[in-house]
Amino acid sequence: MATTAYRQLYLLQKLLHQPVVTKAELVDHFQVSARAVQRDFSDLRQFLSDEDVLYQLTYQPQLGGYTLHLDQSRLSQTAVLVLIKILLSSRALNPTELTQSVDSLLDLMPSADAQKIKRLINNEKRDYVPVAHRKPLLGRLWQLSNAITQHATLRLHYQRADHTYRDQTILPAALIFSEYYFYVIAFGNTFTGARFFRVDRIATCQRAPQALPNPRRSVADGQLRRVLHYMQPGQLTTITFEFWGVVEAALDRFPRHTVKAPRTQTHGTLIEIQAYDVGAKMWLLSQGTLVKVLSPASFVTAFRAELAQMMAHY
Repeated sequence: MATTAYRQLYLLQKLLHQPVVTKAELVDHFQVSARAVQRDFSDLRQFLSDEDVLYQLTYQPQLGGYTLHLDQSRLSQTAVLVLIKILLSSRALNPTELTQSVDSLLDLMPSADAQKIKRLINNEKRDYVPVAHRKPLLGRLWQLSNAITQHATLRLHYQRADHTYRDQTILPAALIFSEYYFYVIAFGNTFTGARFFRVDRIATCQRAPQALPNPRRSVADGQLRRVLHYMQPGQLTTITFEFWGVVEAALDRFPRHTVKAPRTQTHGTLIEIQAYDVGAKMWLLSQGTLVKVLSPASFVTAFRAELAQMMAHY
């Protein structure tokens, strides 16, 4: 005879793989009493409640059995909490827009649930420190999003990294968030390929009187994110290096990777990546003695030159 634990595991498996489970089929399968099967259902319901699992076990009279389904209200609570946590950790919005965004998310929930989440995020929200520019972004992001969907040409008055301003006509293609900042990826008639413009540096933005021709090239921002780091394009390069740090840190940083050889007593984990070289070099340099770059030769030369210039400061 099957043990109680086995029956309950079997019950959970059935509930996960078929719409309705009846007491009769379990009584017949295990040759036990209806009371024993009812206890199995009760114990499973109690387990889901005690362990805070995002499923509900419900008896459906019209179906004559039990169903297991996701608790959508609790799932929504979890989703809202995750979104707020991401907003807080991004530091991208100024305090006013952060509060607006958090309050908008909390307004989607019943008051009691919203109060629970407020208590969970209270300290983090109170100590929130945005990035230095503190400029409003939500309106500009919506304006750029509309321009992307409408294939509209825009005229920007844009502040460059050296704090000078330049007027630039662009055809925006995608929005991307990376390392605290939002960027618009765009094509133009004064530069080749796609360029990145930091959204907070756009002083003014309006429809251009003349439209730029559509290059009929889309920007696969999801794929771009796999190879682009610190929004530094450079050249897409295959790079190999030895790594003595926590391997997951390198693999998570470079999604397009291959582990060529595991770590040994004399060598670090051998990793091959595909990434844009400038951003990859910045991250690899940040790892100090945990990294040894092996190829390509041109990248190794650039890496050594950067290290020499760093040493020259000391």
